[in-house]
Amino acid sequence: MKIIGKLLIAILLCSVLPSAVWAQEDEMTVEEELDSTYTDIHARMVQFQGELLQLGALSRFRMDIDMEMPLTEPLLDVMGNRLKTLTIAVNSFTSRWDAYSQAQQVYIADNDSLLSKLAEVQQMKQMVTDTLASRQLQYDQLSAFAKAEVFIWSQDKIYQKLYKQAVQYSLSGKLAAKLEKVKAAEQAEFADVTKHYEQAKAAADAFPGLKIRMKGIDEKYFQLQTVSTKIQEMAYKPFIQRIKDYLMGLAAVAIVLMFLNMVRSKLKALKVAREQAQKMKDMMNGQHNYPTI
Repeated sequence: MKIIGKLLIAILLCSVLPSAVWAQEDEMTVEEELDSTYTDIHARMVQFQGELLQLGALSRFRMDIDMEMPLTEPLLDVMGNRLKTLTIAVNSFTSRWDAYSQAQQVYIADNDSLLSKLAEVQQMKQMVTDTLASRQLQYDQLSAFAKAEVFIWSQDKIYQKLYKQAVQYSLSGKLAAKLEKVKAAEQAEFADVTKHYEQAKAAADAFPGLKIRMKGIDEKYFQLQTVSTKIQEMAYKPFIQRIKDYLMGLAAVAIVLMFLNMVRSKLKALKVAREQAQKMKDMMNGQHNYPTI
């Protein structure tokens, strides 16, 4: 009986011990697999971070403009194409990163190191996105300035035609309707001019290198504004009234000229009087210059 009992105990131990060993081995295998998964995710996130570093470096290209760099269409095309390429690359990165981080969110949420790396990548991605948005805004401003510059300087012929038509239609009361149409057309045209002018002004404020060119646009804008005011003030006047206005204009000019001549004469007389007074003073000083004993 003792021998049979020992055999049963031996058989029982042989059946229990392998199960315990296998359970321990399974537990170690799960931990190792989890650690391996964490390592793989971390390595992949580092790769994403490396891509962001490259995109960030590419997005920080210079957009300085000066008078020696003409703001031509080819130059703007180069800038625009570069921005498009970067935008496509950033959008592609964002799609891949979002898909990967969401797929691994269970593992990331359970590991402090992965959570920290996730925050780093998100912060870098935001910086790259903000930089790219800033470059896009600058490009839009430069494009608007180039278009505004061409548009405003091309208005001379348009305004010459509008002014000529307004003068012709103001000669007869029967043409009042046509005159109003010209005024309406000019008003719409000047609104467009003003819109382009404001865009150019905003770009010049953002890029100091455009200030000198902006001065020329300022002068042209104020010239157009003067012509616009004249066109809007035009109205039919009888021929006699036009002659009266013309003569009154001449009279006003004559009065101004007469006033200027009078002022000039008084200044000249004052200058002569001062010179004579100085001569008299010098003469008096000379008479009292006697030798002393």
